[in-house]
Amino acid sequence: MTLFVQPLDAGIIRCFKAHYRRAFCARAIDLNEAGERNIYKINLLKGMMMAKEAWAAVNNKTICTWDIICDFVVSEMTFPVAKTRLCEHLGDRYDDKDWRPALNAVMDAEGDAAEAQDAIQTLAAASQLPKLTIKLPGRRASNPQIKATETALMESVNELVKRN
Repeated sequence: MTLFVQPLDAGIIRCFKAHYRRAFCARAIDLNEAGERNIYKINLLKGMMMAKEAWAAVNNKTICTWDIICDFVVSEMTFPVAKTRLCEHLGDRYDDKDWRPALNAVMDAEGDAAEAQDAIQTLAAASQLPKLTIKLPGRRASNPQIKATETALMESVNELVKRN
């Protein structure tokens, strides 16, 4: 549902989940090496603390990269400008072979957000992550949504810490 209500957040949420899952799996491996039997059992406080750490790992580079892609979809930005902005923003983390298909798909849609959406979905279906759904926005989502979500999450974490 979030993908349709807050489409820009799709990539940010995906990054958050990846960081959380990495921490969860690392914890399970540590418990296994320590000889624990139920390595996947986790209490609510520990889960919330891992979520807090995962959110902290979602940095401004991740959020700003999605802003660049959204600008490319919904504005008059040209392909070379979008590529240059991604290169400047990501620095040595930019790899043309990773971004070229998505940029080409958006460029081929020629400003039609729905067509760009279909092209990106086709790429996602062919990728190694077939369950990934990407929803491109018709207009830019605001960063206050991210701040409000972060504030609500932190309030929940603080409440759980007080209870324990």
